[in-house]
Amino acid sequence: MADSKALIALSGGVDSAVAAILMREQGYELTGVTMRLWPKSRCCDEKDIEDAADVCARLDIPYTVLDYRAAFRRQVVDVFVAEYQAGRTPNPCARCNQFLKFDALLTEGEKLGASVLATGHYARLAETPSGAALLRGRDDAKDQSYFLFAIGATLLPRLRFPVGGMNKDEVRAMARKHGLPVAAKQDSQDICFVPDGDYRRFLEDYAGLDMAQEGEMVDSRGQLIGHHPGTLHFTVGQRRGLGGGGGQPRYVLALDPAQNRVIVGGEDELYRRAASLDECNWLVDLSPGESHAVTVKLRYRSRAEPAILHLLPDARAELRFPEPQRAVTPGQAAVCYQGERLLGGGWIRNAE
Repeated sequence: MADSKALIALSGGVDSAVAAILMREQGYELTGVTMRLWPKSRCCDEKDIEDAADVCARLDIPYTVLDYRAAFRRQVVDVFVAEYQAGRTPNPCARCNQFLKFDALLTEGEKLGASVLATGHYARLAETPSGAALLRGRDDAKDQSYFLFAIGATLLPRLRFPVGGMNKDEVRAMARKHGLPVAAKQDSQDICFVPDGDYRRFLEDYAGLDMAQEGEMVDSRGQLIGHHPGTLHFTVGQRRGLGGGGGQPRYVLALDPAQNRVIVGGEDELYRRAASLDECNWLVDLSPGESHAVTVKLRYRSRAEPAILHLLPDARAELRFPEPQRAVTPGQAAVCYQGERLLGGGWIRNAE
């Protein structure tokens, strides 16, 4: 077949292992590869590397480990820290896909004569008259297209997502059928480089940030209602640790690191009618000045909601919501769809 050599990105989990099986069954000549990203993580750590090597040995394909720790630290981890310092709530998984994994692995594949890259993401590709389209994964519970919004449109013809048309039970069944020990391996969760899930401790230990910077807690009118232990402890929509006034729960409405303020209010004040985006990336041909009806996910686990997308110059955009949306959070990705097709998206800068 044309483009018969392919790189298969292996995380050490069951999804990428089954992706390797499917690619081999389709006749590809494979090379397995794992990116070493962080000393202790929930993804691609030493145990994962051992599991990926075992999968390659069982499938009789060559395997290599690439050291991308410095790039990961610079392009993902340090940005994660800077976003929190700026009062935003980052999404490092999408950043990793945007700035590191796909571009880097396709470049590595070229060195090996492989023009195709396969991964275990739950997403699908389809050919359209205008070119390759990226679609949601068939399994709604596992769909990972949200994290892929920022990859370059020109890369799509060179990508393969073999498990995108399967659900998790089917993936595990195929792994068992081929005798792979990773068939029952638990999925990695949360932020890979914060293995205990405590991002506050990570910010303190890794970045040396002072988490104890007491400041004012104010309501939406600027009236002082108390004090907080430091803005780094909070994110938009958070309720825990705020107490209540008059028996009503409070929620974080916004953060103001420059003034060391946390702005809080009732749940009804969390809803926003618009959001501005920057660093937008579109996988379809969209131009500034255009408006489109879309559905948008404002977080990975949120439901896609209707919105009007207005394209602006300089990779910016604005979203208007017919129904106000709860806890629109600066730093998160807003990812736009039309039906099952992923259009692209951008990073939320602020919300109205």
